[in-house]
Amino acid sequence: MNRIRIFVSVVMVFTSCLVSAQTIDSIPNHYLGLNSSQTTTFMEMSDGSLLGGILMADESQGPYIPIGYVLQKVRRENVGGLEISDTLFMPYEHFPYHLTVKDPLGNGNILAEFYSDYDEGSCNLKIRRFDDNLHFDTMEVIVPLAHFLGSSAVPGLSLDPNGDLVLSYHNSSYDFYSTPPMELNFVRIGLDGTIKHQATADLTIRAGTVYGSFIFSRSPLEYLYWGESWNSQIKCFVLDSLFNVTNSYNLPKMSGAPDNVTYSSNSYKAKLLGLDEGCFMAARSYYRVYNMYPHIEDDGVEVMKYDSSLNLLAMRKFLSEPYMQYVHYGATPIGLEKSRDGYIYFSYFTHLRWQQSQVSVVKMDSDLNIIWQRHCLDREYGRDFGKMIVLDDNSVAVMGINTLDETGYVDHTEVFYIIVHDDYDGMEEQGITIRPYACWPNPARNELHLRYSPDVRPKQIELYDLQGRLVRSQSTGLECLNMEGLAVGTYTMRVSMEGGKVFSDKVVKE
Repeated sequence: MNRIRIFVSVVMVFTSCLVSAQTIDSIPNHYLGLNSSQTTTFMEMSDGSLLGGILMADESQGPYIPIGYVLQKVRRENVGGLEISDTLFMPYEHFPYHLTVKDPLGNGNILAEFYSDYDEGSCNLKIRRFDDNLHFDTMEVIVPLAHFLGSSAVPGLSLDPNGDLVLSYHNSSYDFYSTPPMELNFVRIGLDGTIKHQATADLTIRAGTVYGSFIFSRSPLEYLYWGESWNSQIKCFVLDSLFNVTNSYNLPKMSGAPDNVTYSSNSYKAKLLGLDEGCFMAARSYYRVYNMYPHIEDDGVEVMKYDSSLNLLAMRKFLSEPYMQYVHYGATPIGLEKSRDGYIYFSYFTHLRWQQSQVSVVKMDSDLNIIWQRHCLDREYGRDFGKMIVLDDNSVAVMGINTLDETGYVDHTEVFYIIVHDDYDGMEEQGITIRPYACWPNPARNELHLRYSPDVRPKQIELYDLQGRLVRSQSTGLECLNMEGLAVGTYTMRVSMEGGKVFSDKVVKE
């Protein structure tokens, strides 16, 4: 237990990315050493700062050996920009699962750790409080749980509307090779450590892996859990406040006519969101596979709105621009959330190849009509494992990890943070661009394609060489830039919008 109370400061090199009018805040990649990692938690603290959690594993000691996790406080400056102000490394010898949330009673923040103690042969929950300066109270609550955490499970940990922690996990005695259904344990625990209710439910999913949960209904209180079923479908289960299964859904494997796309069966590539009007949304990766034409220009993610009977009410498709050339490595959802003013925010990775990806953020109304879409950061290798949250001011924040070099191997770990605001003005700082269009392919041969957000109107595209000379200009047909006849090399593309905004990109002619 003493090891867990030790907090080791990690010295990190960071750069603040300042922008005018606080319309785009972004921190480029921040070096975390020769480790592999993934994002584990993301929240907004009461002072407006962000707190990101990154699980760390030391690749030098073997394949993915966990060593703990890092908590990073990212301060939002008054003038504009972001800065990592505090970092704590939380060492741990076993694989921890943790949740950070604001204390619903208004007393700072809560850190809940869901972990196994292999020496004692038990599974416990630890609850701690900390302030916005990452100072932890000396008091902690340890809640012994009835079962040892199953090694093949990904446990769930969330805060329900009543301010209680809700846990889901499976017993280690479960036989991975047995037939479904499998028994999952559910526990509701007060923040003071009081166990308020325990139950088990039989869910037909693989290896006890529940990839997510959300509030399906507030009155009466219901939860929806989902995971990958044994027939390679995404299975959803509705549970009441006592964790009794009241309904279940199999999300479709294919969309049917006219799209005829195949959805990924990987549950971690799905994000679900409950809506107050008794509906829910699902964001899923999709691709096309035909016997004669296995890879055609149509893959990406779809956001779908369903009623409580799984009737499709609305659908919105987001292409992976350019399209993915390898099946099962298309665009991947990051987050799907509803803001306080009723809008839907969605973010996803869109891939060039499996090693390279770009972050996109979309604002929609409740019927999935796009209000604006932003393509953030340049494509980089190994960008994955992201999280998204909607902030109190209705802007959207995304964090994520870069772990691969250009050869596809783990070179080092870097973290990025982005905030996109409604009053976005198209500024660019330190090579980090948030733009209202996607352009592909880059490098390009004879044509560069552009797809614009519905809230902007392009006026002109200009192409300059490295000496600053104008070599190409277009004021019509702005969805495709003609690069035929240009010399091989690097150019600067300037895209002008009606209203005066101008965006710049580096494009390569090959």
